[in-house]
Amino acid sequence: MREPIRVLVVDDSALIRQMLVRALGLDPRIEVVGWARNGVEAIEQSRKLQPDVITLDIEMPELSGLEALPHIVRDCDARVLMLSSQDDPDITYQALASGAVDFISKPRGGFASSLSELSDQLVKKIKTAYRIDPTKVGTRPAGPPQLIEALTSAGGVTPHRSTVPRTGSNDSPAQIVALAASTGGPPALERVFAGLPQDLPVAYMVVQHLPPGFTMSFANRLARISGMPVVEAEDGMRVRPGHGYLAAYGRHMVIEGRPGRNTTIRLLDEPPVHGVRPAADPLFFALAAEYADRATGVVLTGMGTDGAEGLLAMRGAGGHTIAQDEDTSVVWGMPGAAVKLGAAESVEPLERIAVEVRRHIRGEA
Repeated sequence: MREPIRVLVVDDSALIRQMLVRALGLDPRIEVVGWARNGVEAIEQSRKLQPDVITLDIEMPELSGLEALPHIVRDCDARVLMLSSQDDPDITYQALASGAVDFISKPRGGFASSLSELSDQLVKKIKTAYRIDPTKVGTRPAGPPQLIEALTSAGGVTPHRSTVPRTGSNDSPAQIVALAASTGGPPALERVFAGLPQDLPVAYMVVQHLPPGFTMSFANRLARISGMPVVEAEDGMRVRPGHGYLAAYGRHMVIEGRPGRNTTIRLLDEPPVHGVRPAADPLFFALAAEYADRATGVVLTGMGTDGAEGLLAMRGAGGHTIAQDEDTSVVWGMPGAAVKLGAAESVEPLERIAVEVRRHIRGEA
């Protein structure tokens, strides 16, 4: 018989703690081993109990979840899930950059949903987190000090801006780079975007699996880090070189138009693919059809298989395809599926992906 997943629940609300404990108690694979009311107690309990997973509220008295997080990941091998509201998405991304593996979005009115819905969400997240290698948890991104500061700063950052003029704003891109990610994706995408060039006629399109209310904030974060305009995609939006586009929650993102010919974003209300919407595969298939060898596809860390089949289509159409390697992936589900399918032309550690993208698009542009 498998050992249960040992969970520590941290929240300053007694009602929410009770609801979380009840929800988790419905699954025989999960055992709640303790609870804490604030960040100070969370640090003490994590050291004492050494749980497998911690659900950590962000906003708490005495010591917030964000303040407690570095101490927890330093002294404990637990995978940390942040409990976040739509009012503080940027703080949530700071937590992910500081060692949390994922987050659970609180409805604006608190946990007013039914116990069964709450249980389904929590149990899925906890089981996913439990599969993550603890040695990949709690470490800040490697790289230059200014990059690390950019990824964890609470305020805005001063982005590096290229001094080379870009192609005129009325032109469509000559190339498109599409990136897909899920669990562990936000810090990985931040790392990659910090190294992408904006002085070439290239546009960047991103599918990151996020809950509602978090897409626009993440687009703004990528813009601050990269120094290029990054926006939440809208239906009918023209794709411009030197710009980034993040798929909106709840709709698949595809493109229409050939290189340099009025390329346009289309948002589709079609059924979820691999259980998610937006999914990477629709975008990758569209790029294979429209941009062929003028497209680059990148699959980063994430649970599941989304992006593998679409990446294979891109490679078959002559596009350049990259998958993140297992050692640097928080979860090697999506990139691993792409590798096993033969869809990845190259397999790179996270710190090399932006370099590989630059090398390819500069050679082709």
